[in-house]
Amino acid sequence: MDVEVCYYFHYNEITMKEEKMNAARGKPEYVTNLYGNRMVSKTHGRILFRGVIDSLEADFIEAQVLASGMGEGEYCACLGEILDLLRAIMSAEVKAEPLPPPVLFGMEAETIHRLSQSAGGCFGKVLPLPAYTQGPLAARLNTLRAKVREAELLAVRIFGPDENSSGPEPGEAEGTGDAQAFSAAYDSSDLFPRDDIILALNRLSSALWWLFCKYLSERSLRTEPPA
Repeated sequence: MDVEVCYYFHYNEITMKEEKMNAARGKPEYVTNLYGNRMVSKTHGRILFRGVIDSLEADFIEAQVLASGMGEGEYCACLGEILDLLRAIMSAEVKAEPLPPPVLFGMEAETIHRLSQSAGGCFGKVLPLPAYTQGPLAARLNTLRAKVREAELLAVRIFGPDENSSGPEPGEAEGTGDAQAFSAAYDSSDLFPRDDIILALNRLSSALWWLFCKYLSERSLRTEPPA
């Protein structure tokens, strides 16, 4: 099993044990563990963010079931790559560790961004707006893109530098390669800028738009009559 997946289930197991211990101590149901013994409201930004990522992971698993059932193995695998990235985001946030720049479908972050800006041109077509006539997988890819964008906007609200002036300056800990300094800075405040997570979610939504355009282009080629 993948290391991140193992950590994911291990974290949930720890959380459930902590919840049982807290219940025995009479902890109110509206609070939960942020990390260690740090108790916060379940409406705390980081708790909300974790819930959104958890829901996204479930959405991507359902999308994989759809793609697999349609015989779209390539797209099922691509969705699996994105699922792995979401799990890495969850792990990095919970463990207070830096998140490496995302790589999806063999493309680095800036390549993903560049290609998404002209996805229609990349596939030689002017692509139409999303519509039900494009089929269930295209509709699901577009829904996932929109949900990831919502998660990105939430991350900006929670981790953006304007909202968290008490934390380190953007780039002060991230990108230094010093995981110990990163963790120390993270522990100094419940909330502070996470440019790495915001970047990953932005590129993830770009990758989904590119994947959506790729699927429409290939679907069109399958249905077009030979010249």
